[in-house]
Amino acid sequence: MTSKNTLIIGTRGSALALAQADMVQAALAVRHPGLDVRREIIHTTGDRRTDVPLADVARVSGIVDKGIFIKELEAALQEGRIDVAVHSLKDVPSELAPGFTLASVLPRAAVEDVLITKEPDWNGTGTLATGSVRRRLMARTYWGSGLRFEDLRGNVPTRLAKLAQHPGWDAVILARAGLDRLGLYAPETVADGRKLYMRPLPVEAFIPAVGQGIVGMECRAADKETAGILNSVNDPEAYGCALAERAFLVRLGASCSTPVGVYARLEGEEMVLSAAYYVPGREEPFAVVVRGDRKAPRDLGLRAFEELGVR
Repeated sequence: MTSKNTLIIGTRGSALALAQADMVQAALAVRHPGLDVRREIIHTTGDRRTDVPLADVARVSGIVDKGIFIKELEAALQEGRIDVAVHSLKDVPSELAPGFTLASVLPRAAVEDVLITKEPDWNGTGTLATGSVRRRLMARTYWGSGLRFEDLRGNVPTRLAKLAQHPGWDAVILARAGLDRLGLYAPETVADGRKLYMRPLPVEAFIPAVGQGIVGMECRAADKETAGILNSVNDPEAYGCALAERAFLVRLGASCSTPVGVYARLEGEEMVLSAAYYVPGREEPFAVVVRGDRKAPRDLGLRAFEELGVR
């Protein structure tokens, strides 16, 4: 039981962020039907700075902690304006600032990246728009060096509309989880009057970003009551996979814009972690697949880094 009567959750204001906040509220309503869960929309640096490529936002904004999509949410937590910050976990730095904790995660959604094209049989020639360095490098490995790239920013519907509108763009790549949560994933769809085609990309070639498909809930580390409430809706399998992936990222010393894919999944009593990391001057990524005890996810993430062979 909890003595709290009200819980205020903070979220970004995009359609996807609000859909994820709805998911958190629904999960809490099941476990704590008497709890009054309220919402506060907070605009982050990453939402405001759409004038520069995503990988450059932290630098031009003077954010040394790299948390371009969470900085203002953490400020609201620290000030006590909200009790919980809801995040797409792939936007959360591998190490949280002191005083905060990742208290809980929801069950993981589909992890695949999705290719969205104007032509149903697009074969990897022309221009691909994406704001992700990871996706650019994996696309070049997958389709070859003839592919051209353009920067792409904005929320999910905006990115679909930009593809439909831009005469020089042939394709974009988005996370399936976001498309699913907005009800937009389909083999064929229409954006801005233009038919578009979607197909999932193989996870083996496009290893997801750390935490992709996971909704995370952050609170103040000292707020044990809120942490307890959030823990009641935690999905232990997704949480363990997140711990393994994030441990790898910490050991690598990576930021949210580092070209690395890390994906942990469960197979029986084992956890399997796949990783691919691109370094300048090397065409192919360093890659590794490791197996280990699902009860020791951090250890598996650290071992994966050691076996990656990057020094």
